[in-house]
Amino acid sequence: MIELFLAACLSIQEPEVSVQPLQFSVTHDGAAGESIDGRLYIMLTKGKVPLIGGPNWFNPEPFFALDVKNWSANTPLSLDNNVDAMTPMSALEDGSWKAVAVFRELNDRSKIAVTGGLYGDAVTFEGSGTDAGTIAITVNTLVPERDWDPHKNLRLDEKPSAMLSEFYGREVLHGSCVIVPDGYDPNREEPYPVMYWIGGFGSDHYGGRYMKMMFTASDYDDQICRVILNAQAYTGHHVFADSANNGPRMAALLQEWIPYLEETYNLGGSAEKRFLAGHSSGGWTAMWLQVNNPDEFGGAWVLAPDPLDFHYFQTVDLYAENANMYVDSEGAEVPLARMGLKPVLLYKDFVSMDDVLKDGGQIGSFEAVFSPKGEDGRPVQMFNRETGAVNPEVIAYWKKYDIRSIIEDNWEELSPKLSGKINIIAGGLDTFYLEPAVIALNNMFEEKDFDAMVRVIENGDHGSVFRTTVIREMDEYIANKLDLPNIQQKTKK
Repeated sequence: MIELFLAACLSIQEPEVSVQPLQFSVTHDGAAGESIDGRLYIMLTKGKVPLIGGPNWFNPEPFFALDVKNWSANTPLSLDNNVDAMTPMSALEDGSWKAVAVFRELNDRSKIAVTGGLYGDAVTFEGSGTDAGTIAITVNTLVPERDWDPHKNLRLDEKPSAMLSEFYGREVLHGSCVIVPDGYDPNREEPYPVMYWIGGFGSDHYGGRYMKMMFTASDYDDQICRVILNAQAYTGHHVFADSANNGPRMAALLQEWIPYLEETYNLGGSAEKRFLAGHSSGGWTAMWLQVNNPDEFGGAWVLAPDPLDFHYFQTVDLYAENANMYVDSEGAEVPLARMGLKPVLLYKDFVSMDDVLKDGGQIGSFEAVFSPKGEDGRPVQMFNRETGAVNPEVIAYWKKYDIRSIIEDNWEELSPKLSGKINIIAGGLDTFYLEPAVIALNNMFEEKDFDAMVRVIENGDHGSVFRTTVIREMDEYIANKLDLPNIQQKTKK
């Protein structure tokens, strides 16, 4: 009997616990339309709130993404281990997580969470990529319209572009913030001098309020109008360069938008009263527009620009035989960013994040501008994402956007037209290794005894070159060209 009892006990087994790998089931409520197209992101954090605008470049937390088409309201969409990810969903470490789903609509903004898109409340779950099960999320909140508080000196202006709308087959807007001085008179006989400002990657014309604060440090702030141009596109920063993927951005600016702005606000009207300035990607833009249109602008101020010479694409010579974005000729890993002398971000790691972002990421932004359009309708990738190997055929196409090459190849024609119009400032320890291209360009200028101002600030980083003292210097440059009295001179009168 005892044996029978023991046998019966042993035959009683614990109920099986079903362990399910992590996946997300996401629905939308139709707030953005009954059937929507775009890209869906799942942003995770172990902190308080997931970032819905995109990951932190230097410390990205896990996130996943999937392109969606004809996604119907209240129809669950499954995101599992097969979606785009920096590391597979199955590799998510165990812990207490918060997840937010963000739907990004196809529009002309480079950010994840933009007007027209959707997001949902954060959902908390416990577990890892192998055992957390299915997490249900609903995106049901429209990303609100951008806030814009009226200001007596600011004019927000947005208008459809005929040229760009035709290229995309949908409405595309020009956008600017016009900053007018105190005492501005739109009807005065003499048009105001104008500085066209282009911000860095991810910025747009809504930053006009901040820029107004920067410009008030100038002794000429009451005499110069500023126009903050919007260089955002779905693909990132279009840098106002005509391209196969972004369309006729420079042509639309020069033929549509600048004529409209100058007529509407009594600005510029001639190269002598029309100037360019920008920082980072905007610095590259200012240089690009000046070099390609030397008779249209009176001078450019170029701060910490993206690579002006593709022999120095950060730390990689794109023209070198066997060029590689991930490892150098000695086999060492290629950094993309540093703090002081210390590398803090590797190119390969950054690319793994950037490719999950897809459209709107920095690397993808370069390719959208510089690369041809592939058979799939997307920009051709400049390098192999697995190995880092640079594609020399693509680089041959890129050369038409190499500013140093453009200047050198057209020296006889361009040098007299650009003399005295080029002003470049970079940090000697630029965060993204951008100063070597500036130094190389300056070496060429010095060899040719060319009239340009190029300054590399010892120990300066990417952001430190953009400060009020430089704003003052820009305005003094304009004032000297146009013989403008400063505030103190006017007060004495």
